[in-house]
Amino acid sequence: MLSVLIPTYNYNAFKLVKSIHKQLVLERISFEIICFDDGSNSSINLKNREINTLSNATFTAFKKNVGRSAIRNLLAEKATFNWLLFLDADVLPIKTNFIRNYSKYFNSDKTVFCGGIKYEHLPKNKKYLRYKYGKKNEEISLKKRTENPSKYFFTSNFLIQKDVFLKIKFEEKLVDYGREDLLFSLDLIKQGYKIKQIANEVYHLGIDDNTLFIKKTKKAMKNLIFLEKSNLINPDNLQLLKLINKISKFKSLRVVAFLQPFFENLAKNKSSVFFLNCMKVSYLCQLKLKDE
Repeated sequence: MLSVLIPTYNYNAFKLVKSIHKQLVLERISFEIICFDDGSNSSINLKNREINTLSNATFTAFKKNVGRSAIRNLLAEKATFNWLLFLDADVLPIKTNFIRNYSKYFNSDKTVFCGGIKYEHLPKNKKYLRYKYGKKNEEISLKKRTENPSKYFFTSNFLIQKDVFLKIKFEEKLVDYGREDLLFSLDLIKQGYKIKQIANEVYHLGIDDNTLFIKKTKKAMKNLIFLEKSNLINPDNLQLLKLINKISKFKSLRVVAFLQPFFENLAKNKSSVFFLNCMKVSYLCQLKLKDE
């Protein structure tokens, strides 16, 4: 009935798997939990191997990294059951009836369900840019998510039928961090499937330090340019790309790009989402200049 699919990389997923496993057993439904480590070769996998001690749960560590999109596609292909629940390794369900809430939709058709993301209000998190960004851009009310369901589609917590997933799949040309969720949601809509936002959130626990988060953000911007150049997305449908193209028309790419190090330092040192957004724009201008 349900395959729970968890990609991980250098992260201890056992706490999540144990929590999900307990709920699945209580619900008395047919299930499996499959966890793949994408070639991290980390000592943390010694702990992850404990997943194999749980009933209907398996952990496999890949020797080589295949990428964020490909690892999810492989999980789906491996799955036995028709319903797939994708969870990132660094999340944890908020509710003890998390599985039950998703199971209500097992009779649905042509619809993908997104449970949403929240962040724990811990004092230690408040200094991090990743936490502030997540609170502002990912911890979105159900009302707002429902108004624009494709915009708030996150790969970290969603339920989908296997046959639907295999028709779409994640774009494997996107190997590194970022924007695979955007393309996947747009492809779902193009293929005539609906995205339904529901109140079944997980806490996002993995809070990167500022340096690492900025590095990942830059990779996401590179993926955005790649998607545009490959005609995989329409830039007119994305505010960030529309802004960059306007800057280009006014012959101002070089001026804005020049400010990139300034914005990056402010974003990192002040943990400022505002300056992170400025950095995104200026970094995209840099990338555009390289193509000219």
